[in-house]
Amino acid sequence: MKKLTFIVSVTGLWLASLLAGCARGRIHNPRSAADPGRTRFETYCAGCHLNEGPWMMGEAPPLEGSSWVAGPEDRVIRIVLHGLRGPIQVRGKAYNQEMPGFGPILTDADIASLLSYVRGRFGRAPPVSEPAVSQIRAAHRGRMDYWTVDELLKEP
Repeated sequence: MKKLTFIVSVTGLWLASLLAGCARGRIHNPRSAADPGRTRFETYCAGCHLNEGPWMMGEAPPLEGSSWVAGPEDRVIRIVLHGLRGPIQVRGKAYNQEMPGFGPILTDADIASLLSYVRGRFGRAPPVSEPAVSQIRAAHRGRMDYWTVDELLKEP
């Protein structure tokens, strides 16, 4: 019995150290089923952007590994606020579709939680704050057009 207890203890320690080592260096973004960002993603984004597994082929560019998701937060905030139109390259593939802007229907807190979820899940990037969304919304308050890639790359 002592030998079995020892084996279970050693195995438990080994497993715990393995998991701790795998998690080292990752941005920890704990998500629960009640995560409002996840809920907003599933409501507004997943139908087009969820490209996981062989059974899902979203028409929109994939978010996993996208430099747009992990890149400067102001760009993804502007895309979610006002939308995106025209050609875009993501992970070596060209897309040319239209993404609607959600600024008129989502609050700054909604957009911050949605983008924090997306950046944590698909880009391993830091979360987006509500004040950052508010600042970008105010700076582009009169904008009625979708963004283009060229505009987003020129904007500071």
